[in-house]
Parts: sequence; C-alpha cells; structure tokens
Amino acid sequence: MRFTPASILLASALALSASSGFSQRNTTPEPSPRAMEWIAKGKAAMDAGDLAKARDAYETALLLAPNQPAIYMSLAKIARSQKLPGKAIRYYGRALDLDPGNQLALQGEGLAMVDKGATESARETLAKLRLLCKTQCASADQLASAISTSRPPAVTTAEVVPPLPKVEQQ
Repeated sequence: MRFTPASILLASALALSASSGFSQRNTTPEPSPRAMEWIAKGKAAMDAGDLAKARDAYETALLLAPNQPAIYMSLAKIARSQKLPGKAIRYYGRALDLDPGNQLALQGEGLAMVDKGATESARETLAKLRLLCKTQCASADQLASAISTSRPPAVTTAEVVPPLPKVEQQ
C-alpha cells in the first residue's frame, strides 16, 4: 500500500513520455546557406547536362549537409544516368536511412535494381513501396512496369578450347 501512489506516478510519467514520441515528426533540419548554394549549382549543372560538374557540386553540398536525403537522391539520379546502378542503389539506401518513408527513394532504388538485373530485389522493394502507398500510387506502378518489362541478364558461357598436343622430350 505504501508504494501505490509512487507506482501510479511512475506509470503515468512513463505513459506520457512514451506517447510524446508519437507526435514528433521525422524532420530534417534545413541545410546551411552554403549547402543550398551548392545544391543550386548542382541542379543547374544537371539541367545543363554536365553530370560530372553536377556530381561534384552535390558531393560538396553533401559535405556541408550530410543529413539531407534530397542530396543523396540527386546523386543517385546522376549515378543512374551514368549507368552506375550499384552506386545509385547505395545513394538511394542512404536516403532511405534518413527518410524511411520516402516513396521516390524506394522507387529509384527499385529501378536501379532493375538496371542492375536484380529483379528479385526489385520485387522486394516494390512490396515495401506498396505497403507505404496503401492505395494505388504512380511510383509503385512505374516500378512494377519496369520489373515486368525487364529482361533477365544474359548468361554467357566460356568457349571450349581444345587441349594443346602433349610434347615429349627425346
């Protein structure tokens, strides 16, 4: 009986602290003005078609604002444009680490997996994306159509070479 008021107080404090986390949103802080400058330079270079300059600008922005999923997304788009799906998958993965509910990052990751030929992984990503969408969404539909139209990677075999004749010494 002596511990009842204390236990009620402790239980209510725990309930309040546990429920306060539900109201907080996963927001990333605004990037610094210098990072915003580099992001703008990267976007301008990307629009001009200079992917190397755009990549350099976004990498500089990433050094100034490493917690911005949008920078990782831009770097992933550049990597896909340069036919580097493995690098694109890593960038999309980092964007998803920072913002797990980012549907565009999931779609991009799935498309990069299709580019790489990893259709099973792309199907798993599509399942995650459909869970996030809850209803019909365009990003899931685009990924599904890319998976359905993808071709399996070509399997090449080694050419059979006849053995060299054995030479004996006399």
